[in-house]
Amino acid sequence: MTTSSSMKIDLHNDYPGGRSKAWLAWSMPALFFLYEFMIRVSPGVIEGDLQAHFKVDTAEIGFTMSMYYYAYAPMQLVVGLLLDRLGGRWPMAIAALVCAMGCFMFAVAGGMTGLGTARFLMGFGSAFAYVGTVYVGSIWFPGRRIALLSGVTAALGMLGAVSAEALLGFLLEEVTWREAFNLFALIAVAIAVLMWMLIPRNPVWYTEQVRHARDTHGCGLLSGMACVLRNRQTWMLALVTALVYLPIGTFAALWGVRYLEVAMGFSTDASGPAVSMMFVGLGVVGPLIGWLSDRQHRRSTYLRIGTLVGLVCSAGLLVIPQDMPWLVYVLLLLLGGSAGTVVVAFPLAMEHNPHHSRGTAMTFVNFTQMILAGFGQWLIGGMLDSGASAGKSLETLDGTDFKKAFLILPAALLLSVLVAWFLRDPENRVEEQNAVVSTPLAD
Repeated sequence: MTTSSSMKIDLHNDYPGGRSKAWLAWSMPALFFLYEFMIRVSPGVIEGDLQAHFKVDTAEIGFTMSMYYYAYAPMQLVVGLLLDRLGGRWPMAIAALVCAMGCFMFAVAGGMTGLGTARFLMGFGSAFAYVGTVYVGSIWFPGRRIALLSGVTAALGMLGAVSAEALLGFLLEEVTWREAFNLFALIAVAIAVLMWMLIPRNPVWYTEQVRHARDTHGCGLLSGMACVLRNRQTWMLALVTALVYLPIGTFAALWGVRYLEVAMGFSTDASGPAVSMMFVGLGVVGPLIGWLSDRQHRRSTYLRIGTLVGLVCSAGLLVIPQDMPWLVYVLLLLLGGSAGTVVVAFPLAMEHNPHHSRGTAMTFVNFTQMILAGFGQWLIGGMLDSGASAGKSLETLDGTDFKKAFLILPAALLLSVLVAWFLRDPENRVEEQNAVVSTPLAD
């Protein structure tokens, strides 16, 4: 199902409350997203301390810490519904308080059950951070700035991931890990208060658009989700986004260091920095592509470029010889950059769906992206296990085994190239809409 041209694009053309109010409104949830990424990756810094304190093996620690994702991924579908119903202020403030509760429970946990529950709460609250930040930005910024904001927000996440290790390392020189997480809890409470105070309510003239959208598409709680699920462009967009992001979720997040060591002959010290080039590429390309797509009013074109670059780079990593480490760095940088093009998917999802389902459309895309990343990790692990079952141990798998397993990446990106060909930008342009006609649903 597609919407009428008058309902396809609802991103306004000016700053409804002025530039300063727009930046202030966006900066509060953006700060929450920076914080959320820090607590997401923080267990990696204290894993050894946790293992020694609770006397458990690495497998149990890994499963307990993964409870974060078991909450984060399914909550994406709920987050969109809440944003479309309640707006940004209350859901985001409450989400930060849930993160605070999780950090406090982590600090006082007496066993693995307590740690798992704490991580689940952190994931539950963190599920609101990225899409909530983009959603608030879409209300107070012109439509021609939303992809740029999406990219800048993603770059903040990369900054949070990088700074978490340094910050926790500094803190753990002065305090225990329990005291550090008590501090994280207090920071989350402060962020919640700031978001409640500084994310403004929507302008009064939004009500007629909200009523019109509900009258047209239904007033039920799931009416927005129904519109999203009936839209073929949203399904294709979600699939392409998930496939383009797959190298980040599989190679960068889990298997990349082992691949470089075994298949490319990298040392342990060199493999980590090499994989981090993917995050550098994503952090740089995300804002740049967002800015370009906002200026040119083209979203799908950049996603197509991202699929092609990702296909070439992922295939290149499987065929280049070991004596060209500089080329590995270049390919990883470009592969991360290709994943950075996903920042245009969120505004494009909003533009393809009616007024009352913008948040739902964004979170549906994000949900698909995370689910496929998790499936990709499992699939590659299973393919490596199949090599081990052929008479090898996981420690003795060679470069050929890893390259066979990672054939999944160019195969997935080839599929994304084919699907991306059918992606379309909405017919109308953002600048053709005025602010009153285009106001999104909120408080």
